[in-house]
Amino acid sequence: MFENVDLDSLWYEGGDSEEKYLYYDKEEYECDNEVSDELVESIENDLGFKLPKSYIFLMKQHNGGILKKTCAQINRKKRYYDIEGIFGLGRTKQCSIYEVNKDKSYYEENLIAICYAMSGDDKVYLDYNKCGADGEPRVIAIGRDNFDGPNPKPLELAADFETFITSLREYDEEKEVDVKFAPDDNIHKLVKKKVLLESNLWIYTLMLIALFIPVAGMVLHIKFLAKLISFGIIIDLFLLVLFIGGSIDIFKRQYRCWYDEIEEIKVENGVENYVLKDTDRKMFFIVSKKEKVNVGDRFLCTTDGYAIKYDPKQ
Repeated sequence: MFENVDLDSLWYEGGDSEEKYLYYDKEEYECDNEVSDELVESIENDLGFKLPKSYIFLMKQHNGGILKKTCAQINRKKRYYDIEGIFGLGRTKQCSIYEVNKDKSYYEENLIAICYAMSGDDKVYLDYNKCGADGEPRVIAIGRDNFDGPNPKPLELAADFETFITSLREYDEEKEVDVKFAPDDNIHKLVKKKVLLESNLWIYTLMLIALFIPVAGMVLHIKFLAKLISFGIIIDLFLLVLFIGGSIDIFKRQYRCWYDEIEEIKVENGVENYVLKDTDRKMFFIVSKKEKVNVGDRFLCTTDGYAIKYDPKQ
């Protein structure tokens, strides 16, 4: 099992700048309990699924942790999926397989999450939909990019867990996946500024509405609306807390980025949709109304799914 994989080189052991890109502490992945057959059987009973033998074997060598080899290449193009760590066999750690899977979304009924992706919003799963609870599950990824309606369209990463682990690469192991970089301070400031404005736009809008309605009621002498002023202030304070929390998260985050350019612009129902040359995943384009996008324009893409029009003068 794992005959062609150096398992010692698979795990990230800390001590370098890579740690600032992690969403969860290294300690939250590494379960410090022994992986006994009794523990495996107990967790399988709780989850309702038979875990792959290759996963159990790997956990007995290293019970969960941050990966050093984080890039799952999907095909020979510049298409890849970023993994953060493997959930260990335990019950207490935040990133243990039991803790992550005890509360599921509606679409996760026949799925067992085993990894977080670098974006923090995506997960990698063992998919039991076709093989049944006792079968050998394939490995898929589901994130916000996979939803087109209520049900997600999963992205298959490997036919089984062993193949998935065997396929993992470091960024510099193959030219095809060596396309990301840690941006410098100036680029980081640009990314955080754009993401902060875009992600909190709904908060700004609600804060204005919550104050505008009662103030308008006072000006127009509409008593019912005027009485809502205290309610509006409470809503604004709540939204302010959300804004501060979201802003802290954005400013703490260290983004991985890559450059791409617009290959095609499609117009559907009067709305422009941009197609990037080398990026297959769905991106959220941050473009102001004043900016004109043309074929060939360069964009700065992030692992969080944002694409920002890049001007070196910014």
